Amino acid sequence: MERIAVVGTGLMGSGIIHVFAQHGFKVDIYGNSQNYEEKLLDYFDNEVNKGRLKESEKEAIIDKLEFYYISSDLENIQKADFVIETIKEVKELKLELFKQIDQYMRDDMILVSNSSTFSITELASVTSRPHRILGMHFISPVPMIDIVEIIKGLCTSEEIIEVTRQLCIKINKQHILVDDHPGFVFNRIFLMWINEAVFVQMENLTKKPEDIDEIMKLGMNIKVGPLKLIDLVGLDTIYYSLKSLFENLHDQKYRPCPLFKKMLDANHLGRKTGKGFYNYC
Repeated sequence: MERIAVVGTGLMGSGIIHVFAQHGFKVDIYGNSQNYEEKLLDYFDNEVNKGRLKESEKEAIIDKLEFYYISSDLENIQKADFVIETIKEVKELKLELFKQIDQYMRDDMILVSNSSTFSITELASVTSRPHRILGMHFISPVPMIDIVEIIKGLCTSEEIIEVTRQLCIKINKQHILVDDHPGFVFNRIFLMWINEAVFVQMENLTKKPEDIDEIMKLGMNIKVGPLKLIDLVGLDTIYYSLKSLFENLHDQKYRPCPLFKKMLDANHLGRKTGKGFYNYC
């Protein structure tokens, strides 16, 4: 495994690109928006400004990257040994992308989804090689969080699981094999916690979001409160993940708080739009 392809360049995709390139892998990047390359380079500049990367490390990472577009360059994905999909958490989009990638996969390639809620077995079902498909759920911010959930689909071969385990070791990530079930382990627990924080905000139990975050930070001994974390990850990402769990598990406890949809309609998505539960402008 020398060349990785990452399809999707949001916050999660940027972090995955960062980690693999930092550990010496060549990374082919497939973006969608016309200015995605500029945004990705801004991400690395910000890592330097925050003191999490040295300038020399940033330059070494950038030298490992090649930039492509999903819409026009997907046939080049056959150059990669290991492909990680990390596009928007919408099942129809992921299924269509898996169909497209399957047309260009070599027989010795591995295709991974970073989906946080969808069945890996279902995603693999639209390809001609489901035994080479699995899930690899990174947690944001990827460079800082050490754990990766590896999800074995019903048809995933043990050989592919072992290759992925070894890859996790090479990028210094701990890994745990979990069952192919909506939300896996982390999001089954995390999304309920974060959704309840939004209900508390909607019901005005405190005067401002800072109060909720401060209570949870001090009470749970964590660095970032739930509302600030939603703004960091992206309100739309959290909303669609909750919506997916609700639709797949048919359990009211995963029903997204109505405030999510109201803020989504207003394009208050967090840091990336300048406004979420907090103002960033």
